[in-house]
Amino acid sequence: MLKGTAPAKINLTLEVLGRREDGYHALASVFHTLHLADEVRMEIMPADRASPLEIELEVEGFPAPADSRNSVWQAIARFWEAMPFGAQVRVWLHKCIPMQAGLGGGSSDAATVLRLLADWAHAQGLPVPDLQNIAESVGSDVPFFLRGGCAYVSGRGEHGEPLPPLPPFWWVLAKPPSVGVPTGWAYAQLRRPPLTDSEPAAPYTERLVNALKSGAIQTPDALAPYLHNDFEAVVLPAFAELRALAKQMERLEVLRVLLCGSGATLTGLCHSEAHALHAADALQQQGYWSVASCLVGGNILSQ
Repeated sequence: MLKGTAPAKINLTLEVLGRREDGYHALASVFHTLHLADEVRMEIMPADRASPLEIELEVEGFPAPADSRNSVWQAIARFWEAMPFGAQVRVWLHKCIPMQAGLGGGSSDAATVLRLLADWAHAQGLPVPDLQNIAESVGSDVPFFLRGGCAYVSGRGEHGEPLPPLPPFWWVLAKPPSVGVPTGWAYAQLRRPPLTDSEPAAPYTERLVNALKSGAIQTPDALAPYLHNDFEAVVLPAFAELRALAKQMERLEVLRVLLCGSGATLTGLCHSEAHALHAADALQQQGYWSVASCLVGGNILSQ
């Protein structure tokens, strides 16, 4: 039995620069993984060359598709194209990260499965396909999760430059129970023009990248002024539930409320672990899904 964990991420900055010719938007963002994670277990039963690949996926915890719509399923299918025989692959996925929350749970699940498959193939003396190419074909955020930690992410999300991770700062994450923000809708609201030959600047992201490289951020108070998300300008005005949640988090004296991805999770940078735990408890009592979590410097895959 192969076992792993699939960490969530937050966007410390997120700037949408414009529309590309392929229909995607160009991004500039700093991603950082969190200790909050899904749990993955996988069993591989090889078959003969003539047998087809069979995938069984069981999901518990937060709901998610258990068929080919799930990025885990897609990752396995793409990986197995390089294998010289069939197999039955069974996956048990315990979802601690909500779907459509801006936390990258589905992409992280796929990346964790790819790493587990690669380790298994290597141990069997089998060729290991190019995980980067497979990850890019499964989803824009999947390549980042192959490595985790902290990275400057660009392109449509597939390009990542590793950065020095931050200390294990604590955050409170919260989401209204019935709110989801469609990603396509959120991008449409930004109304970004087509990209020209010269890509626009990304001042918030560039400023944070420079600070991380210089080691200038050693406390939560020092990080707070660098946090930025372009989607806040269009998502928060459109969802009264998120505005109400943001006010609740501000009353709990978080250093900065930040939208995760395009939503619908909000996260608050906290002074300490005790502060984050207190805030999560208070928000849970108000009916929100809420957890406290800290930054982690790399993927937390364990076997």
